[in-house]
Amino acid sequence: MEKSGNLARSGNLQGSFRIDAVLNVAAAKEKDQRGQQDHYGIFAVPDSVVRDIGPYKNLVRFTSSAFDLRGFSSSTLLTKLREMLEALQQVDLRFLTHQQKLAFWLNIYNTCIMHGILQHGLPSNSEKLLALKNKATINVSGQKFNALVIENFVLRQPSSVKEEFWKCDVDVEEQQVRGLYGLNSSEPNILFAMCCGTRSSPALRIYKADRVMMDLEKAKLDYLQASLVVTSTRRLMIPGLIHSNMHDFAKNMESLLRWICDQLPTSWSLRKSMVDCLRGHQGHLKVEDVVEVIQYDYEFQYLLPM
Repeated sequence: MEKSGNLARSGNLQGSFRIDAVLNVAAAKEKDQRGQQDHYGIFAVPDSVVRDIGPYKNLVRFTSSAFDLRGFSSSTLLTKLREMLEALQQVDLRFLTHQQKLAFWLNIYNTCIMHGILQHGLPSNSEKLLALKNKATINVSGQKFNALVIENFVLRQPSSVKEEFWKCDVDVEEQQVRGLYGLNSSEPNILFAMCCGTRSSPALRIYKADRVMMDLEKAKLDYLQASLVVTSTRRLMIPGLIHSNMHDFAKNMESLLRWICDQLPTSWSLRKSMVDCLRGHQGHLKVEDVVEVIQYDYEFQYLLPM
């Protein structure tokens, strides 16, 4: 894909993405108001404490208004994409290391979702996103996978397979897929690398084997920095993405908050604000009375570095 980067600069995107005028003007307006772009709307929460949101403030946001599915259907980029997807049928995955598997399958998952959106349209709620994951397929090494199988049988361990998987009629032999393609150990941070093209998804990145662990750690910290809310009235708000995947990190809301605080560097103002907020309520309120969950937003969005 790096070799085909000149396609994006040669004008082949015209008619598919309208980015120059629309996105740059929108980004400028957001920056004028807050000094930085707020892709998850955390500063729109009443009494939200304004802070630096880190690398996310430099990302470009692609929304449905900037994306023309009909125009893309006739783009040379789509032809190039399908040629690369066809080449995946010939890859040999037998001798990959854990890091190589991890980077490869994260990139394949995100590609599978993106190709599914191009084929089947934009999901607008949880049911349609689940259906998209089930319909979005990709052929790797002669084996067809859909996004649900990649997420739950290749990238996740059995103990963290999500309940939504069993709501779909998936024709796959679990043990066979895990044995041939699955990761050897659990990597909870994959949550912050899997992009479903929704507003609550993390930013889209390309992962490389030699630095995948470091990049996953960075993806986690960047997402936390950009999506958590602390208010001056001592309320905490956590993204629905993290709450719905709580079992990857914690047993309950109280231990989840401890996990979040433990991830944040001690030098960050965000950590200090969270700790001060929790200490201020000790012995007075239950955790559930202090913490709110930000509802998962299914609006189409890709956050990309430019």
